[in-house]
Amino acid sequence: MKYKNQKFKSLKRKTLFWFVGFVAIILFVFSLVLYYLLNDNISSKIETRLYKKALFVQQNIPKNNLKKLYGVEVAILKNGQIFNQTKRFTLKNYEQYISQNRSFYIKDIDDDTREAIYIYRFTDPFNGAIIVYKKDIENKKEDIQSVLLILNPILLILLIIIGNRLINKILIPIKNITKNAKEISVSNFSHTIKKTKKNDEIGELTDSFNEMILRLQEGTEAMERFNSDISHELRTPLTIIEGELELCLKKDRDIEYYKRGIKSALQETKKLEELVKNILLLSRYTKQNIKETFVPCQIEAILMNAIDSCERKIADKKIDLKIEKLEPMNVSANQFLITSIFANLLENAIKYTPNGKNITISLFRDEKVHFVIKDEGIGIPKEKLSKITQRFYRVDDSRNKKIKGFGLGLSIVQNSIKLHNGTLKIDSEEGKGTQIEVIF
Repeated sequence: MKYKNQKFKSLKRKTLFWFVGFVAIILFVFSLVLYYLLNDNISSKIETRLYKKALFVQQNIPKNNLKKLYGVEVAILKNGQIFNQTKRFTLKNYEQYISQNRSFYIKDIDDDTREAIYIYRFTDPFNGAIIVYKKDIENKKEDIQSVLLILNPILLILLIIIGNRLINKILIPIKNITKNAKEISVSNFSHTIKKTKKNDEIGELTDSFNEMILRLQEGTEAMERFNSDISHELRTPLTIIEGELELCLKKDRDIEYYKRGIKSALQETKKLEELVKNILLLSRYTKQNIKETFVPCQIEAILMNAIDSCERKIADKKIDLKIEKLEPMNVSANQFLITSIFANLLENAIKYTPNGKNITISLFRDEKVHFVIKDEGIGIPKEKLSKITQRFYRVDDSRNKKIKGFGLGLSIVQNSIKLHNGTLKIDSEEGKGTQIEVIF
């Protein structure tokens, strides 16, 4: 658990690190933009104010009146020389400003003050210019910098605290999932996560985790049933073989006794062989390798071969096998599995159909390939229809004890159909018969 907590903290630190970095960059960019915008706004206001002063002076040149100007120094130039000025006009080297095309200049004198110069050029009442000079302007730019330098760290700290709480809120449910996942074992699927009220990604993750636990539990239970069933199916013939051989070796017997014992052991050996073959068939192909085995198949020919192989069984039970539709068609498929599907469904229909009854078969194509087999057999109870494709499942062993089989036929059929991306439909009524449809 210590290692898991370290991993959790590491993820938290990484997330917090990226969050802090991202926020710091945003604050820096925001402060930079804000600083320049405010500074530009302040400069613009100063320029407007000085422009209005210059315009006032230009309008009052004929009156030669500079007394109503406060807070600024003014000089009026005529043909490049000072024509009139206020008493406090102290701007030196004003020629350098006049010679340039710009109208407004603002510069820092020290950390606390700035000065601004505005050049207003005119041609009436003569060719001249007005210099409006304002010094000792409060350096608000420095104030903005000071505010931002104090405010940004405070904002960053607050955002880190908020980000830390948000990250905890996000990661704690994930930590709970990790903790529960560690406590899950093959024998313990009791740990599920309480579903959150919020319908968000964490809620979806919780639902997915709980669904995964249920699937694992169902899979484990199915595996345990499979192990139990296969153990039983293997133990029975092995016990019979062992018993027959022990009796044969216990003392001298006549030759007929030995023949009966060997024949019985041989029958059980064939059962084992059939069981192993069916189990291998169930596990041999997967979704990943099945398409490599696909070849063009004339499936109506495969069906007819399966019917021919069952001809003797059909005749022995005097079953009337009717073929309603049989359309020729070429399909890309695994020929071995298609043969297995037809053979298993035919054998099941024959097994569970009483003597003298009917079996009907159809093979046709519309948008998909359809194979339908209908019998007049003993049928399947509705409550057991969902289970009959499970491995080793038989509807009623006591009722069907005379019918040989391992309960693997329909499991093989369903698995083979799924590998071909098909579907299996089963409709049955107890005492009246069963209809099975395979759609590719």
